[in-house]
Parts: sequence; C-alpha cells; structure tokens
Amino acid sequence: MLSIVILTVVATVVLYLGFTQYKNVIIPFAVTGIVLVLFCLLTNQNLWNNWFMNMMDIQGSSKIFSVLIVGTTGCLLPFINLFRQRGAEEVADFTGILLYAIIGGMMMVSYSDLMVLFLGVEILSIAMYILAGASRKRVASNEASMKYFLLGSFASAILLYGIALYYTSTGSFRMDIPVTAPSPLLNLSYLLLFAGLSFKIALVPFHFWAPDVYQGTPTIFTATMATVVKISAVGALYQFIRYCGVNMSDWLFGLISITAIASILIGNIMAVTQHSVKRLLAYSGIVQAGFIIIGFLNFDPKDSWIIIYYLVAYTLASLVTFLGTHFIEEVSGTDDHSAFKGLYYNNPFLAIVMSVALISLGGGPLTAGFMAKFFVLSHAATAGNMALVVLALILAVISLYYYFRIINTMFSRTNETRNWEIHWTYRGIFAILSLVTLAAGIAPYWLVNLLQ
Repeated sequence: MLSIVILTVVATVVLYLGFTQYKNVIIPFAVTGIVLVLFCLLTNQNLWNNWFMNMMDIQGSSKIFSVLIVGTTGCLLPFINLFRQRGAEEVADFTGILLYAIIGGMMMVSYSDLMVLFLGVEILSIAMYILAGASRKRVASNEASMKYFLLGSFASAILLYGIALYYTSTGSFRMDIPVTAPSPLLNLSYLLLFAGLSFKIALVPFHFWAPDVYQGTPTIFTATMATVVKISAVGALYQFIRYCGVNMSDWLFGLISITAIASILIGNIMAVTQHSVKRLLAYSGIVQAGFIIIGFLNFDPKDSWIIIYYLVAYTLASLVTFLGTHFIEEVSGTDDHSAFKGLYYNNPFLAIVMSVALISLGGGPLTAGFMAKFFVLSHAATAGNMALVVLALILAVISLYYYFRIINTMFSRTNETRNWEIHWTYRGIFAILSLVTLAAGIAPYWLVNLLQ
C-alpha cells in the first residue's frame, strides 16, 4: 500500500511543479520516487497490514510484476525530458500522467477482487489515451488517441460485462473464493474476461488497434504501450488464470492455444509487409504476445517464472528498439524502413544496441529472447503440446526475416554520411539494457533464480 501512496504523492507533486520555476527538478524528483517505490516493494514496506481491505495482494509473482512495471517506468522517465524541446510545461504533464498510469498497472497485476482489476484497467487506460495524443499538432497522434479511446472503451465494456456475469454466477467479486459447481454462465464470464484482457495484450483477434495506435503515438509513449501496458495486462491475465484456471473448461484452454498460434501467424504475415518500423514492431509485439500466452497452457503457479522471464526479455528489447527508433525519427523525420539505412556509419553505438535488441526479439542465440522462447516452448512440449511447439518454431524462424532486414539496412552503406550523437544518459540506459539482454542469454540461470 505504501508504494501506491508514494506514487500518488509524487505524481501529484510533479504536476504542480509544472506551474513553478522548478521545472528542472521534475525528472530527478520522479526518478527518486521510482527508486523509493522499488525499495518499498523489494523490502515489503507496508503502510497498513493489508491492501485495500485484502482486495489486492502484492506477494510472490504479483510483486515481481509490480517491480518490472516500476523498473521499466524508471528507464522511460529520462526520455520524457526530450519533450523539453517543445516546452518545459509538457514534461510535468507527461511525467505525472505516466506515474498515475503505473498505479493502475500495479492494481492490475495484484488484484484478488474484480473491482480492483477494473479500476486498474481504467486508470492505466485513461492515462494512455492522453499520452497517445501527446503530439497535439500531429493529426496522426490525435487519430491514434481517438482510435485507442474508442476501441478501448469497447474492451472495457466487454471486461465489465464479464465481471457482471462472474458476480451473477458466484455472488462475489472476489477471485479467491472457492467455486463449488462451475456453470455455463461462469464459463461465459471467463470468456469475456479473457477477451477484455486480450485487447490490452493485443492478441488476435483483438489486435487491430495496435499498428495504427503505435504508429501515431509519440514513440516514447509507444514504448510505454509496448512494455508497461503489456506487462500489466499479462500480469492481470496471470492473476485471472491463477485464481480461475482450476474451474475453467478445457475448451477455454483450447481457445487460448488457438489465440496464441493465430497471434504468431497473423503477426508474422503482417510484419513482413510493413515499411513503417513502428507498425512492424506493433505486429512483432502481437507475435511476442502469442508466445507469452503459450506459457499459460497447463499452468502451474510454480512455473510463473517462465512467463515473467519472457516478459523481461521482451521488455529489454522493446525499450531499445522503440526508443532507438525515436532518435532516428528525430533525425530523419520518419520511421520508414529507409530511414535506418547507413545507421552504423552515422551512429555506430545505436546501430549495435538496436541489432542486439532485434536479434533478441527474433530469438537469436546468446540473447535473452532465445532463452525465453526455449523456456516457453520446452514447457509446452513437456505438457504434451508438440503440434503447437512445432508450429511456433516454424513461425519463429520466419520472424527472423523482418528483424534481420532492419539490421541489414542499418549496416548498408549510404551516400549520405552525417555523424550524430545521443546524450550520454540515454547511451548509458541503452548499454545497460543491451548488456542485461546478453547476460540473460549467455548465463540465464542468474535471472531464473532471481525470478523463482
């Protein structure tokens, strides 16, 4: 509870700092707040003995999801300072809204009552609708915000309908109460809850919003959608299956299998045809989401580290690729595939760290992405889902094509060579993310032991 109180206070103070002459302290103050929250989470510091009358429970995997959300936000916050070029006032607005968003994310990954889930979804979603339209003078940003808002509203309605049916079936919003006799109405509520969360994860067939919204949103906040929002939604799905998996019918798990393969297949097919790198990464995110939910088949809470490991690997790579794309956009004015041509000769450091991230997304050896796919598919094979594993492996090989196409473009010579640099702070963040990606791929068990 203390971590949420700290985030609320820090976010509110940050918004007020935007009206003062102390705008230079906004990012350092926010980062300090993030460090304090991480300390509270890791050392189990509580303001009261329970969270929202035991409607939340930040222990075990929920705590790890929360730490991952807060840590990812800590990596993103320094990049918000880049908006200072448009006016210091916006830095306070965007920083405060992002901090409020992760409060919603923490509620989503630690709920034991469906009302907390819905509140968390709405807090996170409303913040992201605003951040999607952060570039107010760009039509594409306004369009992304409106599309995200409209489709997100439908997803919230589906989720709320599922919550209503769950209450009708059980007489409670709590997920941790025993269900004596699962009914068709209860299974329908599970289906609608899964559908509502699938939208936030961007799983097929609830993925249509992702490419347009990712492309139109300012790239720093696209990185937020691809990481913080996805971690929160996967954490919410984890809580849902942890509590309700024993009562779910086999056909629901069959539906999860179909959704996983459909997401990997359609995401790959669409990614191959993209010229916009942000759209390509949106479809790549759909593919990665398909791999993540394979980890929920034959689910056992003691194997939750497999899902979290994949999320860590995906987050590390996504932060580098999206934030790297932001700098290329700033220099070239576009995120088109051609803008990456000759990047190695203009900014060798950025080309190398982006290559590591793209190889990891493709599941290349010696990266965290390779081990993540290995752990997920090994778990699925052990559970007897061999057909699913074979299909996923074939499609994973296909995905290497469009990742290496970008790498090939970055290392291709170009007639125009102009050297440009990025600030040492951002280079440091990129270097740390890349080193962790390689360390988790070369010697994965230090991270596995940490997550277990």
